Amino acid sequence: MGAMVWWLIPLVATVLAIAWLTWWNRPRPPADTHDSLQEHERFKQAMDKQTSQQPKPRGTREPRTPPDDQDAS
Repeated sequence: MGAMVWWLIPLVATVLAIAWLTWWNRPRPPADTHDSLQEHERFKQAMDKQTSQQPKPRGTREPRTPPDDQDAS
């Protein structure tokens, strides 16, 4: 009886895995064009926001301006 219980655990796990894979690979309805375009616009906005907020790479500096020589007289 104990051996049957130990064989039942992998059997149930296998059946659940097959059921999950069957559900995961089910055919899905075609995407609505309007929804798809909205999602693409949201993606583009997020990418634009992300690239505009990136910090400067380390080791880069602003160009130095030479000091004014007006006070050196």
